[in-house]
Amino acid sequence: MKQKKEKRITLRLTPEQYEAIQSKADTAQMSTGAYVRTAALRHRVVVIGGLKEFTHELKGIGRNLNQLVVLSNMGKIQDVYLGETMEALGQIYCQLRDLAEQEKR
Repeated sequence: MKQKKEKRITLRLTPEQYEAIQSKADTAQMSTGAYVRTAALRHRVVVIGGLKEFTHELKGIGRNLNQLVVLSNMGKIQDVYLGETMEALGQIYCQLRDLAEQEKR
């Protein structure tokens, strides 16, 4: 459950500071407020490039699996070969693991 944000902090920034923060928030795909809260509370803000492509690929696989389940429940298909799907998921897993290892360094 989201907590209601009742308190406000106002601060002054130079145009350069504001642009730098805004740019970092955009890179992290966060709102400026969420980025500043995260950074101010000493949480690490980690930006991993290339995740958008992974989520796009995973969404596509999920949609295809959902369509297969619907067809199966309708009785239109009975056997499905998922070897290629498992291979694609394995490749995505390996690539994500490699990205995570790079982040640890």
